[in-house]
Amino acid sequence: MRPASPAWGLLTALVCIAPHLAMAQAREPLRGVVADVRLVSATLPSTPGWTPTVPAGAVVPGRGFGVDGGAHVFVGPGRHRRLGFGVAGLVSQGRSTGLTPAPAVTTRLFAAAPHVSLNFGHALGWSHLSLGVGTAKVTSTYVGGVAEPATWGTAIHYGFGGRWFLRDHLALSLDLRFWALTPRPASDPRPSAPATTRVALGAGVAFR
Repeated sequence: MRPASPAWGLLTALVCIAPHLAMAQAREPLRGVVADVRLVSATLPSTPGWTPTVPAGAVVPGRGFGVDGGAHVFVGPGRHRRLGFGVAGLVSQGRSTGLTPAPAVTTRLFAAAPHVSLNFGHALGWSHLSLGVGTAKVTSTYVGGVAEPATWGTAIHYGFGGRWFLRDHLALSLDLRFWALTPRPASDPRPSAPATTRVALGAGVAFR
């Protein structure tokens, strides 16, 4: 039997070592800063107080589409569990189809909040739970109606999601988030608005 050549020995060593190197790379801890941009589908407030008193036959939109995103930095000890701090924002708009003589109604939701997150995973993919307190504003108008000034109010947001890196600096980003809007006082002629929780589902990309 001919002795194995040095090339075969080197190839065998690489085959044996490569999976361990790949695993070590995949298991690197979370680090640095990550930014997300996602397309989002969100439910919108449609009860009186959040929306104006509309003419008979007008339909108030209950869902809108827009964008959300944010930036996050990872801190603290832990190899596969790490604390994160960041900020999240949401802009969503819905518009009903107006049927004559009823006008179309347009509702917009703006929200932004800092938050803290608990992240599980490694540098190439992880899931997260997050909670934050910030501010939100809802505007709702229809053609021919009087535009009423909208005020910012407190909003609590919480949710979960994940990021899976397809390349070193590009990842798939998914997020399910709940925005709890606090009650709003009455503003003539709009009645007071009750507390409500809106749901936003987003899919997009993350960068680092």
